[in-house]
Amino acid sequence: MSASALLELDSRLDSEDTAVVLAAVWDVFTVTAEVCHRITFEEGSDELQAMLASHNCATGRDLLPLPETGTPFTPAPPGPGAAGLDPYVRLLQHAGDSLNHLLTTADSVGDGAARALREATALATRASVALTRVRER
Repeated sequence: MSASALLELDSRLDSEDTAVVLAAVWDVFTVTAEVCHRITFEEGSDELQAMLASHNCATGRDLLPLPETGTPFTPAPPGPGAAGLDPYVRLLQHAGDSLNHLLTTADSVGDGAARALREATALATRASVALTRVRER
């Protein structure tokens, strides 16, 4: 995934349109899970943390509706070392913040939807923490 595609995805997380934000979060979870799959067994990667991050992303994505908007992204292999994963860590953190923002600003969210958004927010946080532990700093 190019830097410009990551920036576009990041900017979609700040949209005022709820459907766009949810689609962007769905894409962040999907792309990050794919990155985790690619790096799980790389030399210098903590396999358990990579699998944990991937699992959290997949579980979070499954809580969200299928996107109605957006363009699917195919991630390129991340750069070397922990710094190569930093853009994905930041995207997960931003996705969690965006979900939390939806929860606090929505006029009305049903109990089921609110629970799903809270859980997806927590999963984004857990995935970002696990991803920071995949590669040594």
